[in-house]
Amino acid sequence: MKRFFFAVTLTALVTGFVAAQSDLQPIATVKLQKSEPITVKQLKSRVEAYQKELGRSMTLDERKKVLDTLINERLVVQAADRDGVKVNDSEVNQNFLQMISQQVGKQVTELEFAQIVKQQTGMSIDDFMKAQNGMTLSEYKAFLKSQLLAQRYVMAKKQAEIQNVSGPVDADIRSYYELYKKNFVRDDMIRLFLLVAPKGSTPDSSAAAKKKVEELRDKLRAKPASTAELKALSQADNSGFQGGDLYIDKNSTASKQLGISMEALLKIFEMDVNEVSDVSETDADWQTFIVLEKYPAKILALSDVIRPGTTVTVYEYIKNSMLTQAQNKAVSDALQQVISELRKPENFQILKSDADLEKALNW
Repeated sequence: MKRFFFAVTLTALVTGFVAAQSDLQPIATVKLQKSEPITVKQLKSRVEAYQKELGRSMTLDERKKVLDTLINERLVVQAADRDGVKVNDSEVNQNFLQMISQQVGKQVTELEFAQIVKQQTGMSIDDFMKAQNGMTLSEYKAFLKSQLLAQRYVMAKKQAEIQNVSGPVDADIRSYYELYKKNFVRDDMIRLFLLVAPKGSTPDSSAAAKKKVEELRDKLRAKPASTAELKALSQADNSGFQGGDLYIDKNSTASKQLGISMEALLKIFEMDVNEVSDVSETDADWQTFIVLEKYPAKILALSDVIRPGTTVTVYEYIKNSMLTQAQNKAVSDALQQVISELRKPENFQILKSDADLEKALNW
């Protein structure tokens, strides 16, 4: 399973009574809306998170910047609370489900994710997240809520500046393409029409599914142009099979996604257009397919679609990407403006200075 790379506060493991007491001491206080301490433990957690990402220890100056980051985050969250900006728990849960679904590679519920974690690691979801990021599920959701709240607050305060960002002009798009043309490469691809019949739970149902796929294969061989008809039939209630187009790249990533060897994948690419495969068996179903189109590898032109079966051209892709970059910069600039407005001496205090601060940061 892919690691969870969340840019979040990690909860450090504390051993020893004296160390625990020291870690609980406040190192700064934020007091825009209410008095809220930032403890050494909280700072350690964030520093250790960054160090894990960097693969090295942070310098004292870098740790001071992390402390500033924590102060800024608390200021924005308190300002949102002061101005009545809210994020409800259902929004937090929705964002969390989107994140874990991206990690798994398919849409999953929280329960399904917990089951996957248990199957693959033997850990509970709390233990898994704590091992990866130092946070239990509830702790992470609390952090996520604060991040969503800060984002919503910035969007509300600086909406005009963010919405008025202009998109790239034609010359910018063409210059970008010329600069990064070598990155717009498509691998050899093939388009199949795949027919699948689930085995069911009994030998009889499996035998019936195999017979169904054999009949479909024979129909494809007799009439390759019958794919549209078969696709429509597959959508009928109780059809007993599914049918649809499948685009496959000729690379190792595709072989892993399909669960077949690279040798087996290459054999598919050796087939001719309108050639129909033999019936094959998986753990769950019986399958057959026909080769519909083959696309040779090429450097894509601006007018080419990014991927066959879609309508987005390289030109549109670059335009959208550049617009997104400009919008992200506008959000970042707006956040810095909000922080500058909030970061006043009366709104926060760093409780240690000079040698005492360096000592507190040198663990």
